[in-house]
Amino acid sequence: MTPDAAGFRDPEICTRIADVVVRPAEDEDANAVIQLIDDVYREYAGCVLLVDEEEPTLRRPKTAYAELGGRFWVAECGGQICGTVALTPTDAPGVARLNKLYVAAGARGRGVGRALCELVERSAKADARADMLMLYTDSRFLAAHRLYERIGYVRQRGTVHRADASQSIEYVFTKRL
Repeated sequence: MTPDAAGFRDPEICTRIADVVVRPAEDEDANAVIQLIDDVYREYAGCVLLVDEEEPTLRRPKTAYAELGGRFWVAECGGQICGTVALTPTDAPGVARLNKLYVAAGARGRGVGRALCELVERSAKADARADMLMLYTDSRFLAAHRLYERIGYVRQRGTVHRADASQSIEYVFTKRL
């Protein structure tokens, strides 16, 4: 099936952004996904990725997110994973959650983050029947906040303090679809 003017009819198909291929994640992608997220975390003082303790779903991205009722995608640049994003349901009717948006430093500025967000938005509307997306983002991820605001997400009041190894303070962003 091919994309139509409104977006992808089948979010399982691959898409291409310039020389970047976005495809559904496989469980075999786990090591590369973990390495990418760890590399991103290392850019920020105090950010620590403890996979087994805090992010065990990364060990089986396809299976774990399917079990959650969601999906996980990867972006490949030159055959290497250079971005990730996931979609999960929430308990709130009509609201889905954008998760795990990470883009490798060398792939930024090419529209990868925007394309991954748009893929989640299309899938949330089509598959999850959501009319709103929400996301949590660490207060240190300033470039991500700028991206979210550029593409129509609105930062909500307050913060969420996580009891994680990174001592994360997170903002909540939402977007009407």
